Amino acid sequence: MSDKAGLFAHLDEYGYVVLEGVLTTEQVSTLRERSVELVKRERELGAQLYLDNRSQRVWNLVNKGKIFANMIQHPAVLEFQEYLLGKNCTLSSFTINLIGSGSPSSELHIDYPLSSLPTPHPSFALCANSIYLLDDFSLENGATHLVPGSHKRGYGPSSGEVYDDIIQVTGKKGDIIIVHGHIWHGSGENRTDQDRVALLGFFCRSFMKPQQDHLRLIAPEVIEGASGTLKRLLGVDSQPSLND
Repeated sequence: MSDKAGLFAHLDEYGYVVLEGVLTTEQVSTLRERSVELVKRERELGAQLYLDNRSQRVWNLVNKGKIFANMIQHPAVLEFQEYLLGKNCTLSSFTINLIGSGSPSSELHIDYPLSSLPTPHPSFALCANSIYLLDDFSLENGATHLVPGSHKRGYGPSSGEVYDDIIQVTGKKGDIIIVHGHIWHGSGENRTDQDRVALLGFFCRSFMKPQQDHLRLIAPEVIEGASGTLKRLLGVDSQPSLND
């Protein structure tokens, strides 16, 4: 699927879309190498592990390398995030997500803050994710599973419930998957002997509190040297008024 109208239509109808071949081979290689370095370093210092301690998150990527700061501004990603969330949308979090060998699947869920909102949820998107594939996503290595069209239901899945309309979204390294924030989703079981690495660029509408407080977490010199687009994504334009 390559025509823009068709991609937007697929996203509207099914709640996700695969953008094929967005990243170059060199970009994928450099991003994965840097990601694995950070995973190893933070695991030694006390990392966020989950799914039987076989999987790991690395947070606050804009502060951990210019390559990440550049990548979160990728025009293809911003085009689809702004389509869902408005031209002034902001970054909620940017993380490495490693689904380790032997990791079990996660339960279907919707991401915070939607998971804490009363139902029915708004029909328009409040948040959305961007999955940068640094490895192929296959049925065997834990490709994201989701329920197509579930973003239209107005509520999240029930814990422990079994659903028969789940699919796995496969793709090649270098692809980027855009996922409507209201979609029911989770990581699949990694039945291979290799880790599966991706970046997660999570965005939200500008009036919402992001998952991370970028303006306190990111070094001042990084913010000062940021492009206008990155400053907007980090929330510089979305601060509360100081009028007294």
